[in-house]
Amino acid sequence: MFCRNCGKELIGTPEICPNCGARPMSGTSFCPNCGAQTTPLTEICMKCGARIKEAIVKHYPIGIEIECPEKLSRLTTFFRYFMAIPHYICLYGIGIAAAVIVFISWWAILFTARYPKWAFDFVSGYLRWYTRVGGYSLLLTDKYPPFSLH
Repeated sequence: MFCRNCGKELIGTPEICPNCGARPMSGTSFCPNCGAQTTPLTEICMKCGARIKEAIVKHYPIGIEIECPEKLSRLTTFFRYFMAIPHYICLYGIGIAAAVIVFISWWAILFTARYPKWAFDFVSGYLRWYTRVGGYSLLLTDKYPPFSLH
């Protein structure tokens, strides 16, 4: 049996997944590959033949890995929110621009079936920057984030 939330193989029938804390036996399950309804104990989808674990792992094309820091600077921790204010001001303006670009891209995708490369690069850069600043603000890292979309 595999966890429907994280894809980890479960031994026996545990109440919760030791990896992510989800309840693997509750609710309705769906194959992430084709969307067919399955049972929580299903390992292979009867409709498309995909292994549920592999489909869950391949389903999300974006991942983030954060290592727990052993020690954080007390001084920067105290001033961290003040140090992040310039980033949030910049991100506010860039976020408005990203929203406009997403709206324009929606129309481009609707008519051409392609996401414009320039729009994808801008929006993904905005999300990278926002994630770095969020990680810094939430004490996940001591590294001050750069003012960059890359």
